[in-house]
Amino acid sequence: MDAAVEAEPLSWRDPDGFVLRDQGRILRAVTREKAEQTRSLLAAPWMVELMSAGSVPKTVELQQGLPRLATDRPYLWLEHDELSFPCYPHEITALQLYDSARLTLRLARTAAEHGWVLKDASAWNVLYSGGRPVFVDFSSFDRQPPTGTWIAYGQFIRHYLLPLLLFRHVGLTPSEVFLTNRDGITPERAGGLLSVLRRWSPLGLELVSLPNWLAGSGSRRMAAQGGGGSRRLDPEIARALTMSTLRRLERLLKRLRPDAARQRSAWAGYEQGRDHYSAADLTVKREFVRRHLDGSRTVLDLGCNAGEFSALAAETGAQVVAADSDHAALMRLYARTRAESAPISALVLNIARPTPALGWGNREVASFLDRATDRFDCVLVLGLMHHLLVSERATLPMLVDLLVRLGPKRVILEWVDPSDPKFREIAGLNAALYSGLNALQMEHCFAQRLQLIAKQPLPGAARTLYAWSR
Repeated sequence: MDAAVEAEPLSWRDPDGFVLRDQGRILRAVTREKAEQTRSLLAAPWMVELMSAGSVPKTVELQQGLPRLATDRPYLWLEHDELSFPCYPHEITALQLYDSARLTLRLARTAAEHGWVLKDASAWNVLYSGGRPVFVDFSSFDRQPPTGTWIAYGQFIRHYLLPLLLFRHVGLTPSEVFLTNRDGITPERAGGLLSVLRRWSPLGLELVSLPNWLAGSGSRRMAAQGGGGSRRLDPEIARALTMSTLRRLERLLKRLRPDAARQRSAWAGYEQGRDHYSAADLTVKREFVRRHLDGSRTVLDLGCNAGEFSALAAETGAQVVAADSDHAALMRLYARTRAESAPISALVLNIARPTPALGWGNREVASFLDRATDRFDCVLVLGLMHHLLVSERATLPMLVDLLVRLGPKRVILEWVDPSDPKFREIAGLNAALYSGLNALQMEHCFAQRLQLIAKQPLPGAARTLYAWSR
Protein backbone atom coordinates (compact mmCIF):
# COMPACT_ATOMS: atom_id res chain seq x y z
CA MET A 1 0.00 0.00 0.00
CA ASP A 2 1.35 3.41 -0.96
CA ALA A 3 1.10 5.50 2.22
CA ALA A 4 1.77 8.67 0.25
CA VAL A 5 -1.57 8.11 -1.44
CA GLU A 6 -3.53 6.61 1.45
CA ALA A 7 -2.47 8.99 4.24
CA GLU A 8 -5.21 11.50 5.11
CA PRO A 9 -4.01 14.97 6.16
CA LEU A 10 -5.70 16.24 9.33
CA SER A 11 -3.85 19.54 9.82
CA TRP A 12 -1.39 21.75 8.02
CA ARG A 13 -1.51 25.13 9.80
CA ASP A 14 1.42 24.52 12.15
CA PRO A 15 4.78 25.64 10.68
CA ASP A 16 6.52 23.06 12.89
CA GLY A 17 4.75 20.06 11.38
CA PHE A 18 1.43 18.46 10.54
CA VAL A 19 -0.93 15.62 11.51
CA LEU A 20 -2.27 12.82 9.34
CA ARG A 21 -4.21 9.59 9.59
CA ASP A 22 -2.32 6.67 8.08
CA GLN A 23 -3.83 3.18 8.00
CA GLY A 24 -5.90 3.83 11.11
CA ARG A 25 -3.11 5.56 13.07
CA ILE A 26 -2.90 9.23 14.09
CA LEU A 27 0.62 10.43 13.23
CA ARG A 28 2.31 13.78 13.77
CA ALA A 29 5.29 14.97 11.74
CA VAL A 30 7.63 17.37 13.56
CA THR A 31 10.34 19.29 11.74
CA ARG A 32 13.91 18.34 12.54
CA GLU A 33 14.48 21.82 13.97
CA LYS A 34 11.97 20.95 16.73
CA ALA A 35 13.02 17.31 17.18
CA GLU A 36 15.23 17.74 20.26
CA GLN A 37 12.69 19.97 21.96
CA THR A 38 9.92 17.48 21.19
CA ARG A 39 11.85 14.59 22.69
CA SER A 40 12.46 16.67 25.83
CA LEU A 41 8.75 17.38 26.06
CA LEU A 42 7.85 13.69 25.67
CA ALA A 43 10.19 12.77 28.52
CA ALA A 44 9.13 15.60 30.86
CA PRO A 45 7.46 14.13 34.00
CA TRP A 46 4.72 16.75 33.96
CA MET A 47 3.80 15.82 30.36
CA VAL A 48 3.89 12.11 31.21
CA GLU A 49 1.49 12.87 34.06
CA LEU A 50 -0.88 14.79 31.75
CA MET A 51 -0.93 11.87 29.34
CA SER A 52 -1.56 9.37 32.13
CA ALA A 53 -4.50 11.48 33.31
CA GLY A 54 -5.96 11.59 29.79
CA SER A 55 -5.73 15.37 29.47
CA VAL A 56 -3.40 14.89 26.48
CA PRO A 57 -3.47 11.78 24.24
CA LYS A 58 -0.70 9.30 24.95
CA THR A 59 2.10 9.97 22.49
CA VAL A 60 5.22 8.02 21.54
CA GLU A 61 8.05 8.56 19.10
CA LEU A 62 7.60 6.33 16.07
CA GLN A 63 10.67 4.25 15.26
CA GLN A 64 9.27 2.06 12.48
CA GLY A 65 6.29 1.88 10.16
CA LEU A 66 6.90 5.47 9.05
CA PRO A 67 4.61 6.79 6.30
CA ARG A 68 6.25 7.39 2.93
CA LEU A 69 5.47 10.93 1.92
CA ALA A 70 6.17 12.69 -1.34
CA THR A 71 8.71 15.03 0.29
CA ASP A 72 12.45 15.06 0.81
CA ARG A 73 12.22 16.91 4.12
CA PRO A 74 13.06 14.68 7.12
CA TYR A 75 10.66 14.59 10.07
CA LEU A 76 10.48 13.25 13.57
CA TRP A 77 7.32 11.11 13.67
CA LEU A 78 5.02 10.75 16.67
CA GLU A 79 2.01 8.49 17.11
CA HIS A 80 -0.98 9.63 19.22
CA ASP A 81 -3.68 7.47 20.76
CA GLU A 82 -6.86 7.93 18.72
CA LEU A 83 -9.93 9.37 20.43
CA SER A 84 -12.96 7.07 20.51
CA PHE A 85 -15.24 9.60 18.80
CA PRO A 86 -14.09 13.24 18.66
CA CYS A 87 -16.62 16.03 19.21
CA TYR A 88 -15.58 19.49 17.98
CA PRO A 89 -16.30 23.05 19.24
CA HIS A 90 -19.22 23.50 16.84
CA GLU A 91 -20.87 20.42 18.37
CA ILE A 92 -20.65 21.12 22.11
CA THR A 93 -22.64 23.02 24.72
CA ALA A 94 -21.61 26.21 26.48
CA LEU A 95 -20.77 24.28 29.65
CA GLN A 96 -18.47 22.01 27.63
CA LEU A 97 -16.82 25.10 26.13
CA TYR A 98 -16.30 26.37 29.68
CA ASP A 99 -14.59 23.11 30.67
CA SER A 100 -12.51 23.28 27.51
CA ALA A 101 -11.33 26.74 28.61
CA ARG A 102 -10.54 25.46 32.11
CA LEU A 103 -8.42 22.67 30.66
CA THR A 104 -6.59 25.11 28.39
CA LEU A 105 -5.70 27.41 31.28
CA ARG A 106 -4.67 24.49 33.48
CA LEU A 107 -2.31 23.22 30.80
CA ALA A 108 -0.96 26.74 30.23
CA ARG A 109 -0.21 27.11 33.94
CA THR A 110 1.40 23.66 34.16
CA ALA A 111 3.58 24.43 31.14
CA ALA A 112 4.59 27.85 32.51
CA GLU A 113 5.56 26.33 35.87
CA HIS A 114 8.07 24.12 34.04
CA GLY A 115 9.54 26.70 31.67
CA TRP A 116 7.26 25.99 28.72
CA VAL A 117 4.44 27.91 27.07
CA LEU A 118 1.15 26.92 25.51
CA LYS A 119 1.42 29.00 22.36
CA ASP A 120 -2.13 28.32 21.12
CA ALA A 121 -5.43 28.63 22.98
CA SER A 122 -7.75 27.60 20.17
CA ALA A 123 -11.00 25.86 21.09
CA TRP A 124 -10.29 23.52 18.15
CA ASN A 125 -7.33 22.12 20.09
CA VAL A 126 -9.68 20.61 22.68
CA LEU A 127 -11.93 17.78 21.55
CA TYR A 128 -14.46 15.84 23.59
CA SER A 129 -14.20 12.07 23.78
CA GLY A 130 -15.65 9.70 26.33
CA GLY A 131 -17.43 12.59 28.00
CA ARG A 132 -14.31 14.61 28.82
CA PRO A 133 -12.18 17.32 27.15
CA VAL A 134 -8.82 16.27 25.69
CA PHE A 135 -6.12 18.68 24.46
CA VAL A 136 -4.93 17.24 21.14
CA ASP A 137 -2.38 19.75 19.76
CA PHE A 138 0.92 18.45 21.12
CA SER A 139 2.89 20.94 19.02
CA SER A 140 1.29 23.84 20.88
CA PHE A 141 3.78 23.33 23.71
CA ASP A 142 6.95 25.33 23.15
CA ARG A 143 9.86 26.68 25.14
CA GLN A 144 8.81 29.74 27.14
CA PRO A 145 10.45 32.99 26.00
CA PRO A 146 11.14 35.19 29.08
CA THR A 147 8.89 38.08 28.03
CA GLY A 148 6.20 37.83 30.70
CA THR A 149 3.38 37.79 28.13
CA TRP A 150 1.17 34.90 27.08
CA ILE A 151 1.19 34.78 23.30
CA ALA A 152 -2.23 33.06 23.21
CA TYR A 153 -3.99 35.69 25.35
CA GLY A 154 -6.02 37.25 22.53
CA GLN A 155 -6.93 33.88 21.08
CA PHE A 156 -8.21 32.70 24.47
CA ILE A 157 -10.44 35.77 24.67
CA ARG A 158 -11.85 35.18 21.16
CA HIS A 159 -12.36 31.44 21.53
CA TYR A 160 -13.60 31.26 25.10
CA LEU A 161 -14.40 34.38 27.10
CA LEU A 162 -16.28 36.31 24.42
CA PRO A 163 -18.37 33.30 23.25
CA LEU A 164 -19.27 32.56 26.88
CA LEU A 165 -20.15 36.22 27.47
CA LEU A 166 -22.42 36.20 24.42
CA PHE A 167 -24.03 32.93 25.49
CA ARG A 168 -24.88 34.46 28.84
CA HIS A 169 -26.37 37.68 27.50
CA VAL A 170 -27.75 36.88 24.03
CA GLY A 171 -27.96 33.07 24.04
CA LEU A 172 -25.38 32.53 21.27
CA THR A 173 -24.31 28.87 21.45
CA PRO A 174 -20.87 27.44 20.58
CA SER A 175 -22.30 25.79 17.46
CA GLU A 176 -23.57 29.16 16.26
CA VAL A 177 -20.13 30.65 16.89
CA PHE A 178 -17.74 28.03 15.55
CA LEU A 179 -19.70 26.66 12.62
CA THR A 180 -18.92 29.85 10.71
CA ASN A 181 -16.17 31.52 12.78
CA ARG A 182 -13.02 29.41 12.94
CA ASP A 183 -11.20 32.00 15.07
CA GLY A 184 -14.00 32.70 17.51
CA ILE A 185 -15.56 36.10 18.23
CA THR A 186 -13.71 39.41 18.04
CA PRO A 187 -14.37 42.27 20.50
CA GLU A 188 -15.73 44.30 17.56
CA ARG A 189 -18.25 41.60 16.71
CA ALA A 190 -19.21 41.12 20.35
CA GLY A 191 -19.75 44.86 20.74
CA GLY A 192 -22.25 44.81 17.90
CA LEU A 193 -24.25 42.02 19.57
CA LEU A 194 -24.34 43.32 23.14
CA SER A 195 -26.56 46.09 24.43
CA VAL A 196 -25.02 49.34 25.63
CA LEU A 197 -25.73 48.30 29.21
CA ARG A 198 -23.87 45.01 28.77
CA ARG A 199 -20.94 46.73 27.09
CA TRP A 200 -20.62 49.00 30.14
CA SER A 201 -20.77 46.16 32.67
CA PRO A 202 -17.44 45.18 34.32
CA LEU A 203 -16.99 42.14 32.08
CA GLY A 204 -18.17 44.04 29.02
CA LEU A 205 -15.70 46.84 29.68
CA GLU A 206 -12.73 44.50 30.08
CA LEU A 207 -13.51 42.07 27.25
CA VAL A 208 -15.30 44.27 24.70
CA SER A 209 -15.26 48.02 25.16
CA LEU A 210 -11.69 48.51 26.34
CA PRO A 211 -10.14 46.28 23.60
CA ASN A 212 -12.20 48.15 21.01
CA TRP A 213 -10.98 51.51 22.31
CA LEU A 214 -7.37 50.27 22.34
CA ALA A 215 -7.75 48.97 18.81
CA GLY A 216 -9.09 52.32 17.72
CA SER A 217 -6.11 54.07 19.29
CA GLY A 218 -3.58 51.78 17.59
CA SER A 219 -2.84 49.67 20.67
CA ARG A 220 -4.34 46.43 19.35
CA ARG A 221 -1.07 44.53 19.75
CA MET A 222 -0.78 45.36 23.43
CA ALA A 223 -4.41 44.36 24.04
CA ALA A 224 -3.90 41.04 22.24
CA GLN A 225 -0.90 40.25 24.43
CA GLY A 226 -2.67 41.07 27.65
CA GLY A 227 -0.38 43.99 28.39
CA GLY A 228 3.41 44.09 28.28
CA GLY A 229 5.56 43.68 25.21
CA SER A 230 8.25 41.45 23.76
CA ARG A 231 11.17 42.73 25.92
CA ARG A 232 13.12 39.86 27.49
CA LEU A 233 13.03 39.76 31.29
CA ASP A 234 14.61 37.79 34.07
CA PRO A 235 13.09 34.25 33.68
CA GLU A 236 11.60 34.21 37.19
CA ILE A 237 10.01 37.63 36.71
CA ALA A 238 8.71 36.61 33.30
CA ARG A 239 7.19 33.43 34.73
CA ALA A 240 5.54 35.36 37.56
CA LEU A 241 3.99 37.81 35.09
CA THR A 242 2.69 34.97 32.90
CA MET A 243 1.20 33.17 35.91
CA SER A 244 -0.46 36.40 37.01
CA THR A 245 -2.08 36.76 33.58
CA LEU A 246 -3.32 33.15 33.65
CA ARG A 247 -4.77 33.56 37.15
CA ARG A 248 -6.60 36.70 36.05
CA LEU A 249 -8.08 34.82 33.09
CA GLU A 250 -9.17 32.05 35.43
CA ARG A 251 -11.01 34.57 37.57
CA LEU A 252 -12.74 36.03 34.52
CA LEU A 253 -13.66 32.57 33.30
CA LYS A 254 -15.25 31.60 36.63
CA ARG A 255 -17.56 34.61 36.34
CA LEU A 256 -18.78 33.28 33.00
CA ARG A 257 -19.57 29.73 34.08
CA PRO A 258 -22.87 28.68 32.42
CA ASP A 259 -25.57 27.42 34.78
CA ALA A 260 -27.25 24.36 33.27
CA ALA A 261 -30.10 24.49 35.80
CA ARG A 262 -31.20 27.92 34.52
CA GLN A 263 -31.50 26.83 30.89
CA ARG A 264 -35.06 26.42 29.66
CA SER A 265 -36.49 24.69 26.61
CA ALA A 266 -39.40 22.47 25.61
CA TRP A 267 -37.21 19.37 26.09
CA ALA A 268 -34.94 20.24 29.02
CA GLY A 269 -37.54 18.94 31.51
CA TYR A 270 -38.97 16.24 29.25
CA GLU A 271 -38.44 13.38 31.68
CA GLN A 272 -40.53 15.14 34.37
CA GLY A 273 -43.51 15.98 32.13
CA ARG A 274 -44.08 12.98 29.81
CA ASP A 275 -47.59 12.01 30.84
CA HIS A 276 -48.03 10.15 27.54
CA TYR A 277 -46.08 7.26 29.12
CA SER A 278 -47.42 5.21 32.03
CA ALA A 279 -45.06 3.81 34.65
CA ALA A 280 -45.57 0.37 33.10
CA ASP A 281 -44.68 1.74 29.65
CA LEU A 282 -41.41 3.17 30.92
CA THR A 283 -40.52 -0.08 32.69
CA VAL A 284 -41.12 -2.10 29.52
CA LYS A 285 -39.17 0.42 27.44
CA ARG A 286 -36.14 0.40 29.73
CA GLU A 287 -36.08 -3.39 29.91
CA PHE A 288 -36.38 -3.74 26.13
CA VAL A 289 -33.56 -1.28 25.45
CA ARG A 290 -31.26 -2.80 28.07
CA ARG A 291 -31.87 -6.32 26.77
CA HIS A 292 -31.21 -5.46 23.13
CA LEU A 293 -28.12 -3.36 23.69
CA ASP A 294 -26.64 -6.85 23.85
CA GLY A 295 -23.12 -5.97 24.92
CA SER A 296 -22.72 -3.01 22.57
CA ARG A 297 -19.44 -1.26 23.30
CA THR A 298 -20.27 1.96 21.43
CA VAL A 299 -23.73 3.53 21.29
CA LEU A 300 -25.12 6.56 19.45
CA ASP A 301 -28.31 7.92 21.04
CA LEU A 302 -30.07 10.09 18.45
CA GLY A 303 -32.60 12.54 19.88
CA CYS A 304 -31.42 11.75 23.41
CA ASN A 305 -33.25 14.63 25.18
CA ALA A 306 -31.82 14.73 28.71
CA GLY A 307 -30.04 11.40 28.22
CA GLU A 308 -32.09 8.87 30.20
CA PHE A 309 -31.31 6.04 27.79
CA SER A 310 -27.78 7.28 27.17
CA ALA A 311 -27.21 6.74 30.88
CA LEU A 312 -28.78 3.30 30.67
CA ALA A 313 -26.39 2.38 27.84
CA ALA A 314 -23.43 3.72 29.83
CA GLU A 315 -24.47 1.57 32.79
CA THR A 316 -23.99 -1.51 30.59
CA GLY A 317 -20.36 -0.46 29.96
CA ALA A 318 -20.79 1.26 26.59
CA GLN A 319 -19.09 4.44 25.40
CA VAL A 320 -22.01 6.70 24.44
CA VAL A 321 -22.45 9.70 22.17
CA ALA A 322 -25.69 11.42 23.20
CA ALA A 323 -26.90 13.64 20.35
CA ASP A 324 -29.72 16.16 20.31
CA SER A 325 -30.45 19.56 18.77
CA ASP A 326 -31.77 21.00 22.06
CA HIS A 327 -28.88 22.88 23.67
CA ALA A 328 -30.56 23.29 27.08
CA ALA A 329 -31.39 19.59 27.42
CA LEU A 330 -27.87 18.60 26.39
CA MET A 331 -26.27 21.04 28.80
CA ARG A 332 -28.25 19.49 31.66
CA LEU A 333 -27.16 16.06 30.47
CA TYR A 334 -23.52 17.12 30.39
CA ALA A 335 -23.75 18.77 33.83
CA ARG A 336 -25.00 15.49 35.26
CA THR A 337 -22.60 13.17 33.47
CA ARG A 338 -19.53 15.31 34.19
CA ALA A 339 -20.35 15.13 37.90
CA GLU A 340 -20.67 11.34 37.62
CA SER A 341 -17.67 10.93 35.26
CA ALA A 342 -19.93 8.89 32.98
CA PRO A 343 -18.54 7.92 29.54
CA ILE A 344 -21.15 9.97 27.70
CA SER A 345 -20.23 12.66 25.17
CA ALA A 346 -22.96 15.27 24.70
CA LEU A 347 -23.15 16.26 21.03
CA VAL A 348 -25.23 19.16 19.67
CA LEU A 349 -26.67 17.67 16.49
CA ASN A 350 -29.75 17.99 14.33
CA ILE A 351 -29.62 14.65 12.54
CA ALA A 352 -31.87 16.08 9.81
CA ARG A 353 -29.10 18.61 9.09
CA PRO A 354 -25.95 16.90 10.38
CA THR A 355 -22.87 19.01 10.86
CA PRO A 356 -20.92 19.32 7.60
CA ALA A 357 -17.24 18.96 6.83
CA LEU A 358 -15.36 22.17 7.61
CA GLY A 359 -12.12 23.95 6.87
CA TRP A 360 -9.89 24.26 3.86
CA GLY A 361 -11.30 22.10 1.08
CA ASN A 362 -13.75 20.70 3.68
CA ARG A 363 -10.87 18.53 4.90
CA GLU A 364 -9.88 19.93 8.30
CA VAL A 365 -12.92 18.60 10.19
CA ALA A 366 -14.84 15.62 8.84
CA SER A 367 -18.62 15.75 8.72
CA PHE A 368 -20.59 14.04 11.46
CA LEU A 369 -21.82 11.33 9.09
CA ASP A 370 -18.31 10.55 7.87
CA ARG A 371 -17.04 10.29 11.45
CA ALA A 372 -20.03 8.26 12.62
CA THR A 373 -20.17 5.72 9.80
CA ASP A 374 -19.24 2.24 11.09
CA ARG A 375 -18.21 3.68 14.48
CA PHE A 376 -21.15 2.48 16.60
CA ASP A 377 -22.31 -0.99 17.55
CA CYS A 378 -25.82 0.28 18.29
CA VAL A 379 -27.92 3.32 17.37
CA LEU A 380 -30.88 4.32 19.56
CA VAL A 381 -33.77 6.07 17.80
CA LEU A 382 -36.29 6.48 20.61
CA GLY A 383 -39.16 8.94 20.23
CA LEU A 384 -37.48 10.60 17.25
CA MET A 385 -38.87 9.11 14.05
CA HIS A 386 -42.21 10.92 14.21
CA HIS A 387 -40.38 14.25 14.56
CA LEU A 388 -38.39 13.53 11.42
CA LEU A 389 -41.44 12.31 9.52
CA VAL A 390 -43.50 15.41 10.38
CA SER A 391 -41.12 18.31 11.03
CA GLU A 392 -38.59 17.39 8.36
CA ARG A 393 -40.96 15.73 5.88
CA ALA A 394 -38.61 12.75 5.82
CA THR A 395 -39.91 9.51 4.33
CA LEU A 396 -39.53 5.99 5.67
CA PRO A 397 -36.98 5.06 2.94
CA MET A 398 -34.96 8.17 3.85
CA LEU A 399 -34.84 7.07 7.49
CA VAL A 400 -33.75 3.56 6.53
CA ASP A 401 -31.04 5.00 4.26
CA LEU A 402 -29.71 7.13 7.11
CA LEU A 403 -29.53 4.23 9.56
CA VAL A 404 -27.97 1.88 7.04
CA ARG A 405 -25.37 4.51 6.17
CA LEU A 406 -24.37 4.81 9.82
CA GLY A 407 -23.66 1.09 9.70
CA PRO A 408 -24.44 -0.08 13.25
CA LYS A 409 -24.77 -3.76 14.06
CA ARG A 410 -28.04 -3.02 15.78
CA VAL A 411 -30.79 -0.36 15.72
CA ILE A 412 -33.27 0.05 18.56
CA LEU A 413 -36.14 2.32 17.57
CA GLU A 414 -39.51 3.42 18.83
CA TRP A 415 -42.42 3.69 16.44
CA VAL A 416 -44.98 6.35 17.41
CA ASP A 417 -48.32 5.79 15.72
CA PRO A 418 -50.11 8.78 14.13
CA SER A 419 -52.89 8.25 16.68
CA ASP A 420 -50.47 9.01 19.54
CA PRO A 421 -51.25 12.39 21.19
CA LYS A 422 -47.65 13.61 20.74
CA PHE A 423 -47.73 12.72 17.06
CA ARG A 424 -50.99 14.63 16.63
CA GLU A 425 -49.58 17.58 18.59
CA ILE A 426 -46.53 17.80 16.33
CA ALA A 427 -48.51 17.28 13.12
CA GLY A 428 -51.12 19.90 14.07
CA LEU A 429 -53.32 20.85 11.15
CA ASN A 430 -51.42 18.39 8.94
CA ALA A 431 -52.40 15.35 11.02
CA ALA A 432 -54.66 14.09 8.23
CA LEU A 433 -51.64 13.71 5.95
CA TYR A 434 -50.39 10.85 8.14
CA SER A 435 -53.66 9.02 8.76
CA GLY A 436 -52.65 6.22 6.41
CA LEU A 437 -49.21 5.74 7.96
CA ASN A 438 -48.89 2.70 10.18
CA ALA A 439 -46.44 0.27 11.74
CA LEU A 440 -46.90 -2.35 9.02
CA GLN A 441 -45.67 0.12 6.40
CA MET A 442 -42.66 0.91 8.53
CA GLU A 443 -41.90 -2.77 9.14
CA HIS A 444 -42.12 -3.57 5.43
CA CYS A 445 -39.83 -0.67 4.51
CA PHE A 446 -37.20 -1.46 7.15
CA ALA A 447 -37.28 -5.20 6.41
CA GLN A 448 -35.97 -4.51 2.91
CA ARG A 449 -32.55 -3.70 4.35
CA LEU A 450 -32.53 -4.71 8.02
CA GLN A 451 -33.48 -7.86 9.91
CA LEU A 452 -36.12 -7.72 12.62
CA ILE A 453 -34.93 -9.20 15.91
CA ALA A 454 -37.68 -8.24 18.33
CA LYS A 455 -40.88 -6.21 18.59
CA GLN A 456 -42.56 -4.98 21.76
CA PRO A 457 -45.75 -2.87 21.92
CA LEU A 458 -45.99 -0.61 24.95
CA PRO A 459 -48.99 -1.64 27.07
CA GLY A 460 -50.52 1.79 27.59
CA ALA A 461 -49.40 3.83 24.56
CA ALA A 462 -49.73 3.80 20.76
CA ARG A 463 -46.02 3.06 20.55
CA THR A 464 -43.98 -0.01 19.62
CA LEU A 465 -40.34 -0.82 20.24
CA TYR A 466 -38.21 -2.61 17.62
CA ALA A 467 -34.76 -4.11 17.52
CA TRP A 468 -33.22 -4.49 14.08
CA SER A 469 -29.87 -5.91 13.03
CA ARG A 470 -27.76 -5.17 9.99
